[in-house]
Amino acid sequence: MITVRHILFVYLHCAIYTLLNCLSVKDQMYENIIANNPCFLRLNGTNQFGCTSSRFGNVGTLHLVTNSTDLDWLFNEGQADPYTVALTPKMFNREVLQDIELSTKVNGIMLLMNGTEEEVINNDNLQNNGFSPEDTCPNRYSGVSSCPMKPWNPYGTDILLKSWSFPIFVVYDQDTIKNIVDCFKNHNLPLNKQNDQSLCALELKSHMYAAVDSKTCLRRTMMSYQNIRPIKFCDPLGDKNVYWSLKELRPNTPNQSIAIVAARLDATSMFQDLAPGALSTATSIVTLMTTANLISEMLSYNDASNFSRNVMFILFNGEAYDYIGSSRVVYDMLDGNFPNDLIKLNNSHVGMYVELSQIHYDKEVVFYRPMKHNVSDNINNFMNAFNKSLSDDGFSVTESESTSIPPSSLHSFLKLDPKFPGIILTGFKDQFKNKFYHSILDDAENIQYNNISKTIASISTSLSYSLYKFITNSNYNGLKQANSSYVTKLLDCYVKSMNCEVFQSLTSPLHLPENPPNYYISIDMITNTLTSLSRLLFASFGSKIINKVQSEEKCLNYRTKQGFVPVWLRGNYNACYSTTSNVTDAVSPAFIIPDYDLSSSEYSTWTESVWHEVQIRMFLRQSLKLQIVIFVLGILVFLFSFIIVKKMYDQSGINFNNQEVNSVTNF
Repeated sequence: MITVRHILFVYLHCAIYTLLNCLSVKDQMYENIIANNPCFLRLNGTNQFGCTSSRFGNVGTLHLVTNSTDLDWLFNEGQADPYTVALTPKMFNREVLQDIELSTKVNGIMLLMNGTEEEVINNDNLQNNGFSPEDTCPNRYSGVSSCPMKPWNPYGTDILLKSWSFPIFVVYDQDTIKNIVDCFKNHNLPLNKQNDQSLCALELKSHMYAAVDSKTCLRRTMMSYQNIRPIKFCDPLGDKNVYWSLKELRPNTPNQSIAIVAARLDATSMFQDLAPGALSTATSIVTLMTTANLISEMLSYNDASNFSRNVMFILFNGEAYDYIGSSRVVYDMLDGNFPNDLIKLNNSHVGMYVELSQIHYDKEVVFYRPMKHNVSDNINNFMNAFNKSLSDDGFSVTESESTSIPPSSLHSFLKLDPKFPGIILTGFKDQFKNKFYHSILDDAENIQYNNISKTIASISTSLSYSLYKFITNSNYNGLKQANSSYVTKLLDCYVKSMNCEVFQSLTSPLHLPENPPNYYISIDMITNTLTSLSRLLFASFGSKIINKVQSEEKCLNYRTKQGFVPVWLRGNYNACYSTTSNVTDAVSPAFIIPDYDLSSSEYSTWTESVWHEVQIRMFLRQSLKLQIVIFVLGILVFLFSFIIVKKMYDQSGINFNNQEVNSVTNF
């Protein structure tokens, strides 16, 4: 006869077996998706931008959208909502995202890139029409001139500066994309029977802790410090500016004796760790580096010391976010701390400022200057020499007639002094040629790799000759020119992979990442790998070896004369060098000025949200009928369990009394 004890034994045995096997059941239910690049949340003093999921993730039925018909079905006929939409590249645009935002049926988005399916791999629409998530006028509210009638970035969609109510991920792995497409086709088709079958679904998890704006999230962080376990909600954006000068910078620098050659060191995009910035940033950096290397060969340190003038090369960081790096340099100049509190350079020491911006593969250079009718002699002399040298090489050198100047670090200096002697050398006239400005598509394929090396070499050579004339007040009569093969090697480093020949020669045996550089500035507690490598590259130009120092530890503690710092170069150098290469803080003054009003637009107020976990899981969501059956069975099991417990409770007196009597009798 089956007693309550037998039923309880079987019930407990099943429960223990289920608990012991719960992990394997969970693993069988979910398939983890390789996707480490979510759209994340950034904030400024007044708003938040980007994406976040709910705290425990967003779950939705998978729906593949390859054309407008798929999207129309989702909005008008889809009944298995909420949905997670897998978009092909040609459907990833402002209009589609806005339609999805207005819909109440979508809980998340995945962008499928580089897939094996024909409908996924077709990027012709993006390649031909262009795709830039940036504003049509980048840094619209932080410049000295308004947006022109023809906006700088005609391909801009502004989706980078929107706050989306759902998470967005980009997926590159081909096997993963195939699994997603197969799951949709095997389980979610035909579409008209979705309520009668188990459906492929996705869980997107990328919860961001910050909210509202930088002022709010920083205040919440400060308030949490009063707790035993404080919580950080966001961090200010920041990194380092990198600079190098032909000879040391001195406290008694004569006025207008320094020529600054500048470029930006950063780019951005919607997705974490994906900011390739090839044409947006890298080509200008390579042009600047090639020029610095060539001028160091044309003018040795001893020769340059015979002249009162100097040239300083600087890479500004964080320029994509309201000119973080350049505005900090201007602030430090006013505060007497640039590049440090001993040398104290300011704008009066700058005789000429030349900025490189989006150097293109076409043999065309367009220059912009803010004061067309009141240009300094240094700028005039520089442009005459530069124009002549490039024109002889078959280039077209023209001046833009625009009354505005394009997005550039020069804006920060013009805020300080409207008559600042600056000029911008670009590869575009009035509007960007780059179709993918601040996009994940701004990679090696966007710069016509085979053509641009010779273009950069010619521009660098002409730029070096013009700087030589600024320093010596005479023409260069030597034979040195920029080598296009060296330019190609630098492009490999700044566009294709950081584990390249030039960087390896400075860092070996350290292993560098194989992936292309990520130009996103990140937060002020982290120094970007590319920032450190760029500084080492500068240090290899014209620096003097310190023979009496034989170890890296002693090199770091070695005292050099003012204006120099010791740097240990590994790889082919493997020695301690005295160099002018150094860094300065690229953190907005807004975060160091006491009680600064973060709603002010004077300085950048950008922060990045903190997040805990990024994950995508794919699973089968049971049909509505099966969910009802499971729900009913759950109620029946609950009632059955209740009856068993009630019966045990009613018989507890008999069972326990018998045990007590037996135990006493046995004793």
